[in-house]
Amino acid sequence: MKKKILGILVLFATIFFSCKGTINTVRYSENSPKKFKRAFIISLENSEYIKFKFGNFTYAGYLPSKDDKAKKVEVIGNTDTIIKRELEKRGILAVIGKKGDEPENFDLIVKYKDKWRWDFKKILDELEISFISPKGNKVIAKSHFSIYKNKELHNFPTPEKEVPKMIKELIGK
Repeated sequence: MKKKILGILVLFATIFFSCKGTINTVRYSENSPKKFKRAFIISLENSEYIKFKFGNFTYAGYLPSKDDKAKKVEVIGNTDTIIKRELEKRGILAVIGKKGDEPENFDLIVKYKDKWRWDFKKILDELEISFISPKGNKVIAKSHFSIYKNKELHNFPTPEKEVPKMIKELIGK
């Protein structure tokens, strides 16, 4: 009986605690993100979307299908607004604009790229946020979120859940 309960607990823990995506953050510059005061967020013109495909049921269990290539679609979600909110929580004034409209009085440009998939609703599959210097377009830091390793078992990721963690790692606060 104890072994059965232990087995159920291990299964429960595996499903609910290993279902998060991964975030990898890298800083490329000596410039400390803590020094930045004004950021310009370049809003996307398109998001990428992976269409849902059914897998196959076999004697061994369910085998998920291989993803088709992501397609460009109308922007999904409000990632730019969430990035702005998180930067401002950390004392960085942020403005959202379009590519090519970058003003000269900003000391940080923030670019992002998102990819979504459907699983009972649209969920965030991948998100990359880059901090770029306005002079020379040098990448200062980059953070990448992905559910790929756990795409079948996930916690329904959204920008509201993932952006705060990514910005925290990018800034270090």
